[in-house]
Amino acid sequence: MRSINLVPQEGKRQGDSRQMLLMVVAAGLIYVLLLGVITVWRQGAVDDAEAEVQEQVKINEDLRLEINSLAGAEDASNQFASSVATLSLAMANDVSWGRLVNDLGRLIPDRVWVTSYAGSVTRPDPNAPDGVVGLGELAFSGVAFDNTDVAAWLRVLDSDRFPGVVGTWATGLTQSAIGEAETVNFGSTTRLASDALSSRLLERIPEIP
Repeated sequence: MRSINLVPQEGKRQGDSRQMLLMVVAAGLIYVLLLGVITVWRQGAVDDAEAEVQEQVKINEDLRLEINSLAGAEDASNQFASSVATLSLAMANDVSWGRLVNDLGRLIPDRVWVTSYAGSVTRPDPNAPDGVVGLGELAFSGVAFDNTDVAAWLRVLDSDRFPGVVGTWATGLTQSAIGEAETVNFGSTTRLASDALSSRLLERIPEIP
């Protein structure tokens, strides 16, 4: 059977218009709601950024105050470094003469004795061989019974038992006598090595915690 539409066409068109209007209003409300959400989110981000800026400003201010409070410490540190540099320069070639002579006294061969000695310190020689700081020289005058005893003296000074010197040689060997005993007078010179240095510089520099 054929259906018959009893609703007037004008009424149908009005219904469609109202439905379209409701959809537009709903879309507008959704858009406004989205704008509100985005606005609130952006405002929160701005607030967070401002809080971070304020926090960084406070950190910077605290650091500035700390730096100002350390100004005196920096001056003291610079003064300490200057004093250490001056002391290091003054004691760069500080030889432990007491230890050097004491060690030698225990090593002198039985048939040799020293009549005099003199030591001198010079500036370090950058061209010196390895193990030789170029500190200076140590010169001896001595007496031995014969030339073999002088050779024994040279071997002792150039051995590992006496590392404070290196490159020992003898000069001016002359025959002599003590009573009826024949002897040999000799001179001897040796170079001071790094082991002759004292540790007094390190003992005089306090440790900074």
